[in-house]
Amino acid sequence: MSALPILMYHGIPATPDPVPDPLRVPVADFRRQIATLTADGWELLGLSEALSAKAADADRPIVALTFDDGYADFLNAAVVLAEYGARATLYVPTGTVGTDGYLDWDQLTALAAAGVEIGSHSRQHRPMDTLPAEVLVAELVRSRGELAGRLGVPVRSFCYPHGYSSRRVRRAVADAGYANACMIGRRLARPADDRFALPRLQPGPGSTPADVRRLVECGEPGFAPVAKRALQPAWRVARLTAAHLGHQLT
Repeated sequence: MSALPILMYHGIPATPDPVPDPLRVPVADFRRQIATLTADGWELLGLSEALSAKAADADRPIVALTFDDGYADFLNAAVVLAEYGARATLYVPTGTVGTDGYLDWDQLTALAAAGVEIGSHSRQHRPMDTLPAEVLVAELVRSRGELAGRLGVPVRSFCYPHGYSSRRVRRAVADAGYANACMIGRRLARPADDRFALPRLQPGPGSTPADVRRLVECGEPGFAPVAKRALQPAWRVARLTAAHLGHQLT
């Protein structure tokens, strides 16, 4: 498989925020980004479909589109995807379905029927790498079962809440029956990458066509992505310590 750009989105609001939020790409900006990629000849697919297509033809020009958190404003993105014949994977934390600001089960059912891959984002959107083993397994198995049971679709893909994973977590994801999983990573996915630790790239509000082209061709620039990957183990220790102290104080 040649390099696969996997784009990561969160909110797609109808109008721009007064102060731009890097996790919220207004729908007009999103439309320009999708139009740019389509015009450049990229095929836009959900993650599981993209991985299968690249395995069959390594040179096929594919960008995978992913959306985290199951926000209600994904419906704005769905309109654009339909306009351009694009598909995507939507990661849903099942514990928030139907609550304020999030998609409900009827909306998720309609999206799945329209060709959106629905993946799991756990139940409670907690960092997976600091959870006790039994809680970790419950988050993975229960969320997958809820999505498959409610939507009547296979649930192949998982997305790590907050981007945190570890070897233990990745093994648990595979054991729970998922076929792939993605993190943040901020680089292009390469053939040698672990299918349960696929890196993604983050377009932002205001990204120009040139920005988007550089992103899918080269990955995210600068030293920050490398530094963040290097610091992950130390940060995990700090979060585990904080979680343990919090447990002792309750």
